[in-house]
Amino acid sequence: MNKQKIKNIIYLLPFFGLALVAFVSPPDKWLSQLKTNLDTYRTQYAPEKVYLTLDKPYYAPGQSIWLKGYLLDAASLRPSLKSGVLYVDLLNAENKAVAQLTLKAVHGKAAGDFALPTDLPAGQYRLTAYTQYQRNFGENTFFNLSIEVIGATPVSQKTTESTGLVDVQFFPEGGDLVTGLSSRLAFKATGTNSAGLLVNGSVYTSQGQKVLDFTGSHLGMGSFEFQPQAGVTYVAKINAAGKTREYQLPEALTAGYVMQVEETADAKNWQVTVNSQGTPPASLLLTGVSRETLLFNEKVKLQPGQPARLNVPKAEFPTGIARLTLTTAAGEPLAERLIFADNQEDLQVSLTADKKSYKGRDQVTLQLTAQNNQGQPIATDFALAVTDEELVKQPKNGLNLKAYFLLTSDLRGNVEQPGYYFAGNDQGRKQALDHLLLTQGWRRFNWQEIAAGKFPALNFAAEPDLAISGKLVTNKGKAVEGGEALLYLQGQHQAFITTETDQQGKFVFPGFDFTGTIDVVVQGTDARGRRDRLQVKMNENKYFPATPAGPVPTWTEGLLASTSKDFLVASNQQLAAAVTTNSNYSLRSILLSRVEIKGKKDVVQPFKLHDKADVVISRRELPIAPSGNIIESLQGRVAGLQVYRVGQNQFRASIRGQQNSPLYLLDGMPVSESTVSSISQFDVSRIEILKNAASAAIYGGRASGGVIALFTGAAEEDSREVTPGTYIIMHHAQGYSKVREFYSPKYNNVTASNEPDLRTTLYWNPTVKTDAQGKATVTFYTGDRTTTYRAVAEGISDEGKPGRGEVVFSVNSNKDNS
Repeated sequence: MNKQKIKNIIYLLPFFGLALVAFVSPPDKWLSQLKTNLDTYRTQYAPEKVYLTLDKPYYAPGQSIWLKGYLLDAASLRPSLKSGVLYVDLLNAENKAVAQLTLKAVHGKAAGDFALPTDLPAGQYRLTAYTQYQRNFGENTFFNLSIEVIGATPVSQKTTESTGLVDVQFFPEGGDLVTGLSSRLAFKATGTNSAGLLVNGSVYTSQGQKVLDFTGSHLGMGSFEFQPQAGVTYVAKINAAGKTREYQLPEALTAGYVMQVEETADAKNWQVTVNSQGTPPASLLLTGVSRETLLFNEKVKLQPGQPARLNVPKAEFPTGIARLTLTTAAGEPLAERLIFADNQEDLQVSLTADKKSYKGRDQVTLQLTAQNNQGQPIATDFALAVTDEELVKQPKNGLNLKAYFLLTSDLRGNVEQPGYYFAGNDQGRKQALDHLLLTQGWRRFNWQEIAAGKFPALNFAAEPDLAISGKLVTNKGKAVEGGEALLYLQGQHQAFITTETDQQGKFVFPGFDFTGTIDVVVQGTDARGRRDRLQVKMNENKYFPATPAGPVPTWTEGLLASTSKDFLVASNQQLAAAVTTNSNYSLRSILLSRVEIKGKKDVVQPFKLHDKADVVISRRELPIAPSGNIIESLQGRVAGLQVYRVGQNQFRASIRGQQNSPLYLLDGMPVSESTVSSISQFDVSRIEILKNAASAAIYGGRASGGVIALFTGAAEEDSREVTPGTYIIMHHAQGYSKVREFYSPKYNNVTASNEPDLRTTLYWNPTVKTDAQGKATVTFYTGDRTTTYRAVAEGISDEGKPGRGEVVFSVNSNKDNS
């Protein structure tokens, strides 16, 4: 684990110096305010969590990364109601984007894929997934995962044995050591690669007197009981890598509070013991918070020298991390402890194959069933990946959906082997999880600030759908408040949309739902309808998450040494077969043409209306119309434009005999013919007419009858032409990324190709849906390798309950694996 990350953990909560000024009030009032603030944070701010399920842990150039994204409300783990747009970036070691996806999230779920270039350099890459709304809460809330791309040169692997300096840090339970009071002191030892390192050692006084021995357990973590004495300093002597090193233990306070938490024998409660030294009698409060909800509170009457004990019912808390905090009656924090509640609420997922062994290119039928912990069927959907067990090695106790949403997303730093803590319910795993929380535990949001009603600034709006946005400014860069932006959408669905700019000159056109790129025209005017000296600046997606300060979780550590060569050979043979085979070869569809989604900046170019106008008539060139209708004044002024009377003082124009009426624009805004007829011609400075299809094409089908654009302005503006390409521009708006469907060949006829089928991902389906009976069935065909395949399905119900199922089957093919 990263040393700096651990040091940043806020564990020491001394009873002096952290008083909450806002809560010098009776306990009941403080508790009520705390509950209100937590409810406000949970409901009105509603942070989100994002997770990605992938088809396999590592890849070769030319392969595809198939993924499914989960976008959930952080408190309930139900589908997020805020964001409907999920961003996934594939970044290289220099934190530059190799590819980017913008995915549509429906009911908190999205599917996508990256087609890796065949010339992609081997090495380590990072997948990061996030929403714009998550940016309000910091990049440490983003999902990050390190993946390996295997090339001709084997990828060097990290080792869990450290040959350099060993780092050991100590964490008093509850926050402080207090002289004369026994408490638990947790520790974590890491090597130079930040991986946990098993150590043993002893505690000595500064005078060299031995106090106790201790030994680490799972991944270098452990704890021991320790009672420091007044006036004595202590060191720990650690034996690791054949050397003995000394580490200073945390200094003990002469007065303060100690809080210890243990599970009761019946496992139904946590027993909390509070003790103090050098403090006056006090009435304290113990609160329990989980998922931003106050779920437990009880007064603690404490006398010096007399520890107080109370039970906290586990049933009060949902599955996941909870925080117990000891405070004064006025809300001043004294001690804090993270605990984990496990109510065994997982979905029971069963994945079965119709046979244990198959032939090459044989049909496989898998049945998936999902039930809740009470045996009732659950209708939901799962991501299903079937991979070659010999070539695709799954990591030991690797990251999974449950481990991320319930544990690692609420902890700082890299959690090694997160799946270990959920692989069983034995006492050893419970103790290891407790040590993890004692060492890497942290608060996902600042306790003092939320308790005091200080909430994060929301600088990034939630995106329920795609939006096209920008800013309207003057040519000197000053924001244009109260102006108007007009968007014209070309293509099959044509529309004019207007919106007002805010105090910062920003405008947003929400509610879009499209794939790929569309061209739109955006025009701006100020509050007085003027356009000269204005500029429209469109928002461009230039955001890339920063490189995390600590290690990024990886699936591949220690896996590639034995598989990379065979994995790469199989991948290259599969690619060669797809390239050389004929068009009837079904596996060719696996390698669809790659969609370029590399985060290029939107191409913004000016729409030069003045250059494309066929005729421009100034005010001085217009004769005075006897009827007062400006359309009449156009009679005889433009070749190919006919004006005819349709009523008293009513006229209609036709360009080149078109049956469709012209599109009328007033200062760039579309208006009706009747509106134009009511305009005084003395308010019009010039008229631009677009007669041919090429010049009017920018306005789409509505301009099939040509365009008559009228511009208003004072007489002195007659000779001043507004600079083109600033107040009106064409914008290439980027929509959702194109998502491919995983191709699985069907070998159910005699015309199947004899080209080798050596797929490492045999089958991928991001949405295997169970019906009302909790059942789903999928079929696919095996390939040509004699090997073992592992199928893994994982998902989460709409109620926030995760589930995972696996099945293994073998294939005995009559074709040589090589």
